[in-house]
Amino acid sequence: MTSLPPTAPPARTLPKLLAIGAVVIVLLALWRLLSPAPVASDLTVAQRKYFVPPFSLTERSGRTITNNDLLGRIWVADFIYTTCPGPCPLVSASMAKLQEATAGDPRVQLVTFTVDPTTDTPAVLGDYADKLGANPSRWWFLTGSEKAIYDVVRNGFLLPIEDNSGKTLEPGQYKVTHSTQVALVDANGVIEGYFDGVSPEGRADVLKAIAALEKQ
Repeated sequence: MTSLPPTAPPARTLPKLLAIGAVVIVLLALWRLLSPAPVASDLTVAQRKYFVPPFSLTERSGRTITNNDLLGRIWVADFIYTTCPGPCPLVSASMAKLQEATAGDPRVQLVTFTVDPTTDTPAVLGDYADKLGANPSRWWFLTGSEKAIYDVVRNGFLLPIEDNSGKTLEPGQYKVTHSTQVALVDANGVIEGYFDGVSPEGRADVLKAIAALEKQ
C-alpha cells in the first residue's frame, strides 16, 4: 500500500500563520528593546573606558583649571604633597625629567595634584614648582578643597588617598597615604594607564605610551 504525500494546508490557514509569525517578530523586537544593556562588569577590560570626571581646581597661578582645559592634550598626572618626607620628591623629580623629555612637544601637559590641600595653597605650590623649574604653561600644580581633591583622586583616578592627621603613624607611614603612580590621560580625557612614578623604567614606559598615543 503506497503512502500518499502530505496534503498542503488549506489556503484559509495561511493568513493565520502569517499573523502568528508577525506577532513572534514583534515580541522578539520588544524583548531586545527592553532587555537591559550589559553593565560594566559584563564587559571585557578592553571595552571599558575610564574618563576623568569633571573637576574645577585652582592652579598655583590662581587660575581656575577644569578638566575641559585639558581636552585635546595628552597629559600626565601625579599626586604629591610639598611637605612629604618620603617618595614625593622622587615623583616630582621624575616629572621634571618628563618635562625635559617632552619640552618640544606642546601636545603634552603635566599636572600635579596636591593630596594635602590644607597646607598646599597656590603660593606654597608656586614655591615648590619654582624649585623644580616647572614651566608654568606646561606643568600645572592644582589644589582645592579637600573634598574636591579626594573626589578626583578616589573617584576619578581610582587611587588610594587617606589623611592620617591625628593618627599614630606606623613605620613608613606619612601624613597622607597616597599612590606614587602617575596616570596617563589621552586627549579625550580617558585614563590610558598607570606607571611607576619613581623609577627610570616607569618614566621610559610613560614616554613610550605618549608616543603611541600621538601616532593614533
